[in-house]
Amino acid sequence: MTFAWVLNLDAEVELSRLNFAYVPRSKLLQQLELYGQGSRALLGPQDVLVEPGAAPPPHGFVGRAWCPTPQAVSRLHAAGVEPEPHPEAAALRRVNHRLFAHQAGGGLPEQRYFTERAPLEALLRRAERAWLLKRPLAFAGRGQMRFYGPISDKQWSWLDVSLAQDGLIVEPLVTPTLEVSLHGFVWQRGRFELGRACVQEVSERGVFRGLRLAVAGELGSAEAASLFEQAERVAGLLHAAGYFGPFGIDAYRYRLGDTRGFCALSEINARYTMGFAIGFPRKPAELSLL
Repeated sequence: MTFAWVLNLDAEVELSRLNFAYVPRSKLLQQLELYGQGSRALLGPQDVLVEPGAAPPPHGFVGRAWCPTPQAVSRLHAAGVEPEPHPEAAALRRVNHRLFAHQAGGGLPEQRYFTERAPLEALLRRAERAWLLKRPLAFAGRGQMRFYGPISDKQWSWLDVSLAQDGLIVEPLVTPTLEVSLHGFVWQRGRFELGRACVQEVSERGVFRGLRLAVAGELGSAEAASLFEQAERVAGLLHAAGYFGPFGIDAYRYRLGDTRGFCALSEINARYTMGFAIGFPRKPAELSLL
């Protein structure tokens, strides 16, 4: 089977504005063009990209997206390509929202979700450590703020907008010492398959740089068992929430002062990822939802 792809790497931004008209800014599109070069590894040898201004693909291609958001599906239809089966937009938004992972028990032990300023301000005023504040629908290190001390008026403006839109995930700012991921695929009836543990290279601000398969012994036995246990549980939760298709979970070993720990579920990416073609045992072209 051959696929015509839409690589909408800004899917989380669109999902954060699902009830509003979303028009990506030119600067973001330029950043995605640079950042997204690695996403082309998802395409099979006969697959094609659906790009603005390009000729429609020949007959016989099935439409597929990085994440089948409404705009991605519309682009496929406009190109004369029938999309493969895909979850509803509301399900996509729910499972990619960081609150979903938080409610699944993900994140650090002190992670919290805020939608109002007063309790967040109370936490930060008595804080004796640094905190990381994250918008729930963001990617590649975007939509984050690090708290080290008094917050400026400009920073409060950003926080107030974030709280009003989707809330904020707040957790202690730790130093990751090993970042890993595990990929999987959930079919419509709930059957799922997992790949192999991978090690990620990311910037200090969380921007993806690369990925490789983990080597033997790189993860401790307890860490590996916890990672796979979380991935299996997430697959079931995704199915129950109406999602099917590719997914990945992120995890990391960390240091916080004298404390050492392993967060086995930090993020859920209910979509394709930059590392899917490496971390999953079968190529995307071999996976069908038809």
